[in-house]
Amino acid sequence: MAESTQFHSDAAEQAFAPVPRSLDDRLTLLSVRMFYIAGSFFFASFYFGLVYLQIMNLNNMWLPHGIDHPPAWIGVSEVVLVLLAGSAYFVGQWFGMYRGNFSLLRLMLWVASLLTVVAVIIHIYELHNPGFSLQGGGYVSLFIAIETVFTIFLVVTALVLIGVAIRAQKGLFSRNGIAVAGFGEYFGWLAGVALFNFLALYVQPFFPIA
Repeated sequence: MAESTQFHSDAAEQAFAPVPRSLDDRLTLLSVRMFYIAGSFFFASFYFGLVYLQIMNLNNMWLPHGIDHPPAWIGVSEVVLVLLAGSAYFVGQWFGMYRGNFSLLRLMLWVASLLTVVAVIIHIYELHNPGFSLQGGGYVSLFIAIETVFTIFLVVTALVLIGVAIRAQKGLFSRNGIAVAGFGEYFGWLAGVALFNFLALYVQPFFPIA
C-alpha cells in the first residue's frame, strides 16, 4: 500500500513538474528581453529630455503660446488600438496556444495584426497632421522625435506580427510556441511604451500644474 501511494505521488510530481526549456528557447527569450530592456533605456532618454527641457524652459521655449498637441482623438485612438492589439495577443497566447486551442490563437493573432496596422496608419497621419516645425520649441521637437521613433517600432512590430500570424495559420506552433511567448513579452512592453508616450505627450504637458 505504501509503495502504491509512493508511486502515485511520484507520478503526480512528474505530471506537474515544469518542463525545462531547451537552450534555443532560453536564448530566444534572453534576446527578446535584452532587446526590450535596451529599448526601455532608449525611450527613457526621451522622457528625461522631456522633463529636463520642461523644467529648464529656456526663453519660455518649452511650450510657446499657441502650441498644442494634435487632436486628442488621434492620441487616444493610437494608445487604445495598441492596448487592444496587446490584449488580443494575450488572449490568443494564454487561452489559445497554452490551452491547445489553436483556432483561437490564429484568430487573435490576425485581430492583433489588423489593430496594429490601423495604429500604424493613425501614427503616420499624426506625424503629417499637427503642423509642427522643429523650431516650435522643446515640446514640439520631442513630440516629433518620440512619435517618429515609436512609429518605426510599430511598423516593424506589425510586419513581424503578420509573420507570426501566418506561421500560426500553417500550424507551426503546435509543438513549440516559444516564438509566440517571446513576442508576447515584447508586445506587452510596446503597449506600455504606447501608454507612456500618450501620457508624456498628450496629457502631462497640458496639466494646469505643468
